[in-house]
Amino acid sequence: MTEEAGPPQALTQVESDRQLCLIRVSPSGQFLCGGTYDAQIRCWNPAALAAEPAYRIAGHHGWVQWLEFHPQHDILYSCDTWGMLAAWHLAENQAELLWQQEQAHDGWIRSLAVSHDGSIVITGGRDGHVRLWNTADGQLLQDVSADRQEVYAVAIHPANHEFVSADLFGVLRRWERGKEQCTAEARLEGMYLFERDQDLGGVRQLIFADQQTLVCSGGEPKKTGNTIAVPVIHWLNWPTLETADSLRLGDDQQGYVFDLCRYPEDQWAAVTSGQPGKGQVMLFRRGDQEPWFRHTGLSNCHSITVLADGHFVAAATNRNSQGNGAVRDKDGNYLGNTTPLQLFSPGTAPVPE
Repeated sequence: MTEEAGPPQALTQVESDRQLCLIRVSPSGQFLCGGTYDAQIRCWNPAALAAEPAYRIAGHHGWVQWLEFHPQHDILYSCDTWGMLAAWHLAENQAELLWQQEQAHDGWIRSLAVSHDGSIVITGGRDGHVRLWNTADGQLLQDVSADRQEVYAVAIHPANHEFVSADLFGVLRRWERGKEQCTAEARLEGMYLFERDQDLGGVRQLIFADQQTLVCSGGEPKKTGNTIAVPVIHWLNWPTLETADSLRLGDDQQGYVFDLCRYPEDQWAAVTSGQPGKGQVMLFRRGDQEPWFRHTGLSNCHSITVLADGHFVAAATNRNSQGNGAVRDKDGNYLGNTTPLQLFSPGTAPVPE
């Protein structure tokens, strides 16, 4: 793969046999992994993407909701909707289970993150708990309760002495290692909506850009029923949790920022999904008024990951997908939904004025 001049270009699209929750690439660049709705992890070779993955990892019980790699090694941490947390060492032809916690949480683990030095994995769940685990052996290091509110996102500070959680109501909580009570709270008012007996939470992800900056991505819900929300990203000062910058990536038909990751040269890559068929793949810098790259040719984008050479891959639900079983073949069989993978060239960002 060589870098292209100009904006990124959509290259190869690879079909999949199931829907994927999230995709991530390993530090070595040898593995592109996706957690699926059928309780498995599929692993591809990013250098030669093909419809059939190199292999599959079984062992989870529910949707593999989130996964992240160790920052230096090809060790994958994964969690599911049944509360299981696991660590896998990936090799060319197989994955070795290093350890697992069958009941890391009581039910759905919504978020997982790995510390910058790779020593700690943090999880947040529907049970309202935030837990820190030793990546070497899976032993529990700390357990705190976010007032029994459903935890949507978690992250650990680069210095490892603090961590942060965000719940259904858009409340951020700052925690210290070894302490049971949070040390600070802040509410992102627009990232929660209550209407017609429905709670809509907007926070989807927390990432530390550096030691002084926490990035919160998701959406500002506007209406219940369909996914009516404005996709938004907030850059927050740490440790005050005050909002320093914000970027809204569309109107209230675009939904949520479902995934966000770093892109070369201090940039960001994100995908959004909202009303059926309205997906966006975007590249931007902090301080931009608009993304410098926006691709709208995919349907319902929900994950993105950047390869070592600057190419990036977006995961989006197949076109004409419907959750009510309306799409059937000629024999009346429900076809089901899948998640094609779209490979993009790196492109070249315009020079800021």
